[in-house]
Amino acid sequence: MSDIYLFDVDGTLTVAKQKMDPSFQKAFLKWMDGKEVYIVSGGAFERILNQVGTDVLDKTSGVFACMGNAFLQKTDLINKTGFNEWQLVYKNKFIYPKNLNRRLNSIVAKSDFPVKTGRHYEERIGMINFSIVGRNADQDQRKQYEEWDAEKQERKEIVATLREKFNTLDFVIGGAVSIDIFNKGNDKSQIIKRYFSEAIEHNKMHFVGDRIPFPGNDHTLAVALREHPNGAAYEVDTWEDTAKLLKSSPFA
Repeated sequence: MSDIYLFDVDGTLTVAKQKMDPSFQKAFLKWMDGKEVYIVSGGAFERILNQVGTDVLDKTSGVFACMGNAFLQKTDLINKTGFNEWQLVYKNKFIYPKNLNRRLNSIVAKSDFPVKTGRHYEERIGMINFSIVGRNADQDQRKQYEEWDAEKQERKEIVATLREKFNTLDFVIGGAVSIDIFNKGNDKSQIIKRYFSEAIEHNKMHFVGDRIPFPGNDHTLAVALREHPNGAAYEVDTWEDTAKLLKSSPFA
């Protein structure tokens, strides 16, 4: 029985929205040798590529982007820039209720957090990513909201409110400052049914993520794996935790 390894990105391989630490990237590349590794992130493929780098992605067996709503694999083709090309294997559509945007704008307006930078929601494949501080925020502003939310628990309250209002959608906390929105069932756990349904019966599957506690965006995948005899999930808080984890069984 072989091992298959799945990794989240923000808070697991990198600081949220930041590039991979160079020393950890080097160690992770060495660790990947001879292993079947996949990325499972709420971010879009382009952002994942920017964060972990071409060398890491090229050594993976595939990338599940946008909460698993898009799956990409490297092809044998080389594009004009000299890098490997990636093929979109599948993607989910997300048609959201017309009043969702109005509700999100209202939530931003009513939030007591003082810094709101604009671009509060971004449409991705199969989902929307929403934040109070906005996508125009710099790193200091993001850190300010992260600390404020840790005290006020605003995102948990927003998730609970939106779940009551929109019963066909799901809402989970993702990254350091955002909320992921998608059709019910189209969370990270969908990758088991869509891609690994046979593999998990014959291999050990290990998932590493930082948002495993409910209502984090790693929660459903962690639960699905922990409920299967061949699955396991490991909670971390930082990439440093992941670096230590890779030195222990069953990773070492």
